[in-house]
Amino acid sequence: MEVVAQHGFDATVDEIAQVSGVSPRTIFRHYASHDELIAATVKDMFEACGLPQSPEDLDGWIAGLPRQFDDLDALIDGMAVTFHLRSASIFGAAFWDICAPRPHASAVLSEVDALRRDYRLRGMNYCASLAWKAAGGVGEPPRDLVLGFALNLSVFTTQALIVDFDQTPDQIGALTGEILKMLLRRAVEAQRGGHDADGVEN
Repeated sequence: MEVVAQHGFDATVDEIAQVSGVSPRTIFRHYASHDELIAATVKDMFEACGLPQSPEDLDGWIAGLPRQFDDLDALIDGMAVTFHLRSASIFGAAFWDICAPRPHASAVLSEVDALRRDYRLRGMNYCASLAWKAAGGVGEPPRDLVLGFALNLSVFTTQALIVDFDQTPDQIGALTGEILKMLLRRAVEAQRGGHDADGVEN
């Protein structure tokens, strides 16, 4: 993970072997190809971020999120800071390769892309639903709220604010946490007032 985070999918088997303290031949005893090694590493990165081994399990659990809580603001703040800290420390340069379009990708890398998308969609719906219900929202969270979570809890956001604005993951987490709390309050108030999140009467 360390080498892939530094070099992305261009990380070589020789570089990974050197950091791992084994020979390239030993690595190829476990992985049939470079792509299989990269795919396994990306799956390890997902798990290191607190995601379960299967996206189907995401509907009930993300490591680091409390199952019961009394302070919704603290939950959202903690969620945002944890997300951006993990994004910065685990994915690094590999993030751009993980999310890059690959029209001619191998089967194993295409599988990783489908897995990433599944985690992303389920994860953002999970986080938005958790916050929505805890704030007193009824039914499914509004789509705009889910998109707000997706935008603010994005590795794109992490990378852009670190690279272009010299922000730390903690600062990014604090900022995005405040934005998410504002979006959540607005969505709940809109539902209680008989309007959707855009102010259109229901």
